[in-house]
Amino acid sequence: MRYNYVFEYTSNTSSFWGAFWGASLAFLFGLLTYIITKRRERFIQHKNALVKLNKVLNEHLNNLSALKSIITDNQIIIRQNKVPMHRLIELTIPDNLDMEIGSVDLINKFFNYKLSIDNLNFNTKSINHTLMRLEDLFINGQQLADENFRLVENILTDFINKLPKFNEDTTKLVLITRIHLNKLRNKNTFIYGVYNTQWEQDISTEDTKKEREKFLKEVEKNRIKVSPQAVLPNL
Repeated sequence: MRYNYVFEYTSNTSSFWGAFWGASLAFLFGLLTYIITKRRERFIQHKNALVKLNKVLNEHLNNLSALKSIITDNQIIIRQNKVPMHRLIELTIPDNLDMEIGSVDLINKFFNYKLSIDNLNFNTKSINHTLMRLEDLFINGQQLADENFRLVENILTDFINKLPKFNEDTTKLVLITRIHLNKLRNKNTFIYGVYNTQWEQDISTEDTKKEREKFLKEVEKNRIKVSPQAVLPNL
């Protein structure tokens, strides 16, 4: 007697491997989609950070110009042995802005710039504290010695002499940021953003020179358009 055996093993095995490869491909496709999405989002975050940084730096240029005006006025008042009412302003930087930038070179430059701004703000706070103490003594009717005013005058003079360097450091970082933005302006968000994890840019001396000329023309145009007292990047 002949027996015909039916083996379901082969059928079950085919179903298993079919399900396995299907699940694997679905997982890989999902992972690839996740990576592409995150890289694209990171690139967009980088571009937005450049826009934000450019805005912050231009505000710093305005503040540095305002600082120069405030200090100059305070010096005139201090020379008359009077206590000025106006206080120096501090330069602010948004938190975690460096974490949003996708260029290591630009992050390093921004970090060094931030250290210089921290130093500037420290000196600003010290001067404001000194002016506040003099004002308190004056309000309490105490006679202030001439030496106190000469000390403050020297501090203000030293501070204002350092402003051109801060101004130039800010201008240089503005130029670099603008060049980064210009080079990314026409880049495809999907292709360029996905196929790169960092977005470094080759910036030549000539690039910086051209951007400075363009920037100064824009500033001069805005200065004439707005008011004679608007900000120039060179103090």
